[in-house]
Amino acid sequence: MVPLALAAPYDDPFKRDLLILTDWFEGEFDNSEQVWFENFDAANIPEEDRSKRIHTTHMRLDLPQFGDHVFYVEEYIDNDPTQIIRQRFVTFESDLEANAIRMKQGFFKDTEAALGGQNLGGLTAGDVFFIDTCDVFWTREAGQFVGGMKPKACVFGEGEKRRYSVHDMTLSDNDYWRVDSTYLLKDDSFYLGNKPNRPSKMRKADRFTCDITFRPEDMSLSFQEFREQTQEVKGLSIHSEGGEFSVVRDSDGQSFTYLMREKEYPFYDERPDFIYFSVKADGANRSSVYTVNDIESRRIGVQSGGIGFNCHRDGYEFRELKSVLDQQ
Repeated sequence: MVPLALAAPYDDPFKRDLLILTDWFEGEFDNSEQVWFENFDAANIPEEDRSKRIHTTHMRLDLPQFGDHVFYVEEYIDNDPTQIIRQRFVTFESDLEANAIRMKQGFFKDTEAALGGQNLGGLTAGDVFFIDTCDVFWTREAGQFVGGMKPKACVFGEGEKRRYSVHDMTLSDNDYWRVDSTYLLKDDSFYLGNKPNRPSKMRKADRFTCDITFRPEDMSLSFQEFREQTQEVKGLSIHSEGGEFSVVRDSDGQSFTYLMREKEYPFYDERPDFIYFSVKADGANRSSVYTVNDIESRRIGVQSGGIGFNCHRDGYEFRELKSVLDQQ
């Protein structure tokens, strides 16, 4: 007779944490608020120590040949999607020997073909390569996950420039903090990236879809003329962490920039959290119109001076039943 405990199949102790970690990892992240705060006079942070603006997208992929938890990572800086600084092919798996969750970072042989992560359905093992010494190991610490490489394991470069990578991360359901730095192997001196104790503090971004209108302000127009002269632009996407898009008004060629920011003012102790949405004519000193909304708002809209917008949080259904909403 085999004891029941020995006969039972071994259960992966990281199975549940894998689901939580990869659920939190999926999505878009941006450090817009960190950049705003560090450039605010009251923060008193030297210019040379201020963070660069970073936006990263972690897109889940259905590629079971690589594993159950697979992602495409694409990152850009300075609020410019053309300035891409990182493309990775990432997988997560349990590592019982390391007593952690292992994140393998793959590199694309053809980075141009992988842009946007939309053409990876036929990806094969020959299209990417991995550097095992640069794997990241994640462990749970209270209500968050902490990840990092093994000390001085990820080494590259030649001669005096031979260096090692430090890739430390902290991830919760809404925040993603990361230190991405290199140090010279000869003397452990800082070389490039995040300065010591200066992580990039990114937050998870939500997506909104917006419809924009420009209406004539001439009150003498007939209803038909009013409709004919109303300009509508539909289905524009914007994210909540400093996302922007621009629209040109056909009637006079004026361009307007629309901005959404989920604010967390550190200086206030009354109602410090809100969603700010503004419309600013290019070249103007101040916004044409703006609105302040509850942090959980699913619809944001305003009409003022012929400028209108109506945005809804992606995933929100217009005709949701109250009984369903009450359960959320």
